[in-house]
Amino acid sequence: MNQFFAGAILALGIGCYWLYTENETLKANNVKLEYAVEEQKQTIATIKEQYEKQGQSLMNMTRQNAQIEKEKAEYLSIFARHNLDVLALKKPGMIELRFNNASESVMEGLEDDTEALYELNNPNTSD
Repeated sequence: MNQFFAGAILALGIGCYWLYTENETLKANNVKLEYAVEEQKQTIATIKEQYEKQGQSLMNMTRQNAQIEKEKAEYLSIFARHNLDVLALKKPGMIELRFNNASESVMEGLEDDTEALYELNNPNTSD
């Protein structure tokens, strides 16, 4: 009968040890999972913040695009109202001078914009 009780106590001891180690493992896993959940919440908050910034930037770009389209329509309406071919035949010196000055201004603007874009893409280079 003593052997039965000794065997039962041994089995219960082994069972208790196994349950204790499982419990410790589960506690450690639970801590890791709680940390992972907190990290994911922070990541989601960061993503939402970036999404809002992108939305705001997109709205600003849309407004700027609308303004540019409006200016383009104004300039096209000016050209539509004037027949430059007839005006160039009647007053060639005036039209040629204006076109040359405007072309030079546009080219300088393109050069400035290109240089600014190049500096944005290559900030470490110096001339």
